Amino acid sequence: MKNFLSRYPLDFGDGLRLRPMEGSDESALTAFFKRIPVDERQLFKDDVRSSSVIRGWIRMLDYSNVLPLLLFQDDRVVGDATLHRDKRGWSRHVAEVRVSLDPDYRGRGLARRLLQEFIDIGPSLDVAILNAFVLDVQHEARELVESLGFVPQAALAQQAIDLAGRVHDILVYSCTLTPPERLAPEASLAEEEADVGGGS
Repeated sequence: MKNFLSRYPLDFGDGLRLRPMEGSDESALTAFFKRIPVDERQLFKDDVRSSSVIRGWIRMLDYSNVLPLLLFQDDRVVGDATLHRDKRGWSRHVAEVRVSLDPDYRGRGLARRLLQEFIDIGPSLDVAILNAFVLDVQHEARELVESLGFVPQAALAQQAIDLAGRVHDILVYSCTLTPPERLAPEASLAEEEADVGGGS
């Protein structure tokens, strides 16, 4: 992880830079989410209107479980991209991605670049598969993930209720970065044991 962090801050051009969230970013991140249109915030999985939610993210920073990357213009957060992982159990090679952008910075391909960042660094973090969960009404998000090679896997009917109380289907998209078996330590161990055992 230490070598991975040396990648940042990453220059995005036009005075924009990308780096992992830090403990001092609470106020800038709170201001960022206030600029997101209400109808969009209502579709977020977490209630970003609540200062306690953002404070909780800051206090529980652990890049090995959740990697939050913030895009800055000077001291202003203009983009938030997160990689969510559960390194326990059988889905430890899978991660979920989420991206949101300041309305003033849309139409520049930045959301695409933020998702591409996770595609690029995923294998080095032992992530084989990226998942994106998109609500049925998020048409632009669907177009974005599909353009980056994410493939629809399932539609979970009525499994989301947004912050306005509306019910939605969840569309599950996946992008395979590397064959999962390459990241399975058990498979490597089995191969080593087979080599030790020799052949006839």
